[in-house]
Amino acid sequence: MNKILIFFFCVLSQLSFSQEVVSNLISNSEISKNKRIISINKSDLSIPFIDDFSSTSTIPDSVLWEDNSVFVNRNYGVNPITIGVATFDGLDANGRAYDMNLTGTDAENADTLTSQKIDLFGVDTAYIMFFFQPQGLGNDPQIADSLILEFSHGLDTAGNIVWDKIWDKEGSTLQEFEQFIYVFTENYYLTSDFQFRFRNLASVTGNFDHWNIDYVKLDEYQSTLNLSTLNDIAFVRNTPQILKRYREIPWVHFVNDVSQEMNDSLDVMLRNNTNTYEPVDYRYDVYKNGNLVYHYPVLGGNNSTRNDTVPPYTVSGNWTYNPPIMLEDQMFPVSSSDSAEFIFRNLIKTEPSDYKNNDTVFHTQKFYSHFAYDDGSAESAYGINVQGAKLAYEFKLNRPDTLRMIQIKFVEMHEDLTDNKFALTIWANNNGEPGQELYKDTVEIEYKDRGKFINYYLKNGVGMIGTFFVGWEQMTNDILNLGLDKNSVANQYMMYNIGGGWVSSQFPGAWMIRPVVNYDKPLVNSLTNHQEIKCKIYPNPFSDITSVYFSEPKKRIISVFDIMGRNVRTMISSERKVDIYKENLKNGMYFIQISDGKTQITKKLILN
Repeated sequence: MNKILIFFFCVLSQLSFSQEVVSNLISNSEISKNKRIISINKSDLSIPFIDDFSSTSTIPDSVLWEDNSVFVNRNYGVNPITIGVATFDGLDANGRAYDMNLTGTDAENADTLTSQKIDLFGVDTAYIMFFFQPQGLGNDPQIADSLILEFSHGLDTAGNIVWDKIWDKEGSTLQEFEQFIYVFTENYYLTSDFQFRFRNLASVTGNFDHWNIDYVKLDEYQSTLNLSTLNDIAFVRNTPQILKRYREIPWVHFVNDVSQEMNDSLDVMLRNNTNTYEPVDYRYDVYKNGNLVYHYPVLGGNNSTRNDTVPPYTVSGNWTYNPPIMLEDQMFPVSSSDSAEFIFRNLIKTEPSDYKNNDTVFHTQKFYSHFAYDDGSAESAYGINVQGAKLAYEFKLNRPDTLRMIQIKFVEMHEDLTDNKFALTIWANNNGEPGQELYKDTVEIEYKDRGKFINYYLKNGVGMIGTFFVGWEQMTNDILNLGLDKNSVANQYMMYNIGGGWVSSQFPGAWMIRPVVNYDKPLVNSLTNHQEIKCKIYPNPFSDITSVYFSEPKKRIISVFDIMGRNVRTMISSERKVDIYKENLKNGMYFIQISDGKTQITKKLILN
């Protein structure tokens, strides 16, 4: 069955039984971000030929490979052999579908990964090994959506390479990486210009039918020991995040509550692909503006390492380091800057024979003006198919601040929703759920620059303290296809409401919505209708006790926040007069937030 028809049948099925819909993408905006650099002085390669796709580029290494239609990445592989995989799908080298209009068959020739010429002349016996995985974090390939390995077998009369099929695999749902090994002695392969290639059969109408391959190795066969181990200890995922809650957070909010925002330790994962216990030296470094500002382990100077004996993966699975993250002013100086950036580098030192390209991983920890749960890359599209449905994303400020803009990444799908309208909405917090609407504006969907975030500027700055929610109310039943990052999980902060109350999203991931704040003096919310909650605070300023007077009795929540946005006092009362005592509060400015479940106001409170 054609993949487009399968897609629409799946959507129709979800429309019948579900309100939340997660769809496979039809393009990949990450692929075209890197430019392919062609090696000018290329020569035939010698063995061993090894590529574990641990490069940070999304494009195959041109020294090793002729073509560039596969996607080299660290997102789609599940429990890879080493960090990074090459992903085969239905997209071309630009991340676009090979043929959006194809309706004939489901399995067409799609991606190809062809090696450069490799000199095997004089080799008696050679072998190739690699690891493969269907689906990963992508779409499961069907039975006809095969992964194929082929060897070159000379030229035909027209001068074209003849390819022999060595191995193929039918599609299936997600499985662990499986190893394939092939030993060969045929003279017509053992030449000075030997080549091999992988290719896949897939739907070429979108980002479907994923296969991941990892750790391709071609070498001379000498004994069975060549086949029993990779002799490689490697990182298997990106440098772990230092933040507990967010991927990124504004600098001023981070430094106002470092201990609450930063993890106590890192979660570093290695995989020992040998069959013996191996010694490993480990360290990590933190750089700011090119200068080393922190090194682990602390004792022993900037070149010290931590030595451990790491067991084989077959014995204990992945090996995890949990080095502490030390809180030092030198590392995270509190300043008036509104942004900062740090480079975290984790590295291991292993035996000389160990493949070295996967022994170092970097990540840049950004502190700019936005909050983000996502890593910037979408693996799926998310939407709700109910007109009037509401989607809300929870965020928390560490000091009062002003929302100026909301960034949203919509992903392109079969149906172009450009100019489709929705109501961008900001809600106050009501006991962990969206409460009063603080801002609402009708805006339109845009697609910009192959998957970049769209900036929705707020007509008026919205002053906020503490927790708030950002999202939208749908004006149609169209699925708006919000980007969903499947490598980050923020479900506890993702909620939707189709009329029966707020519930958490059932799909693991992180919506690609980012609120942007500024560093200006916090703006107390001016959008709330103060006439709906009539009250007076007296005395204000106060020394020991002040009272809030209401015009009528009604159940209300009265919360007091300090200048950093931390909740220091909460009371629930139905009385017309509510007393607030100094007790352990320090002198200074506070904000008092009053909510009756429908309306909310914020006022300043001064303690002398």
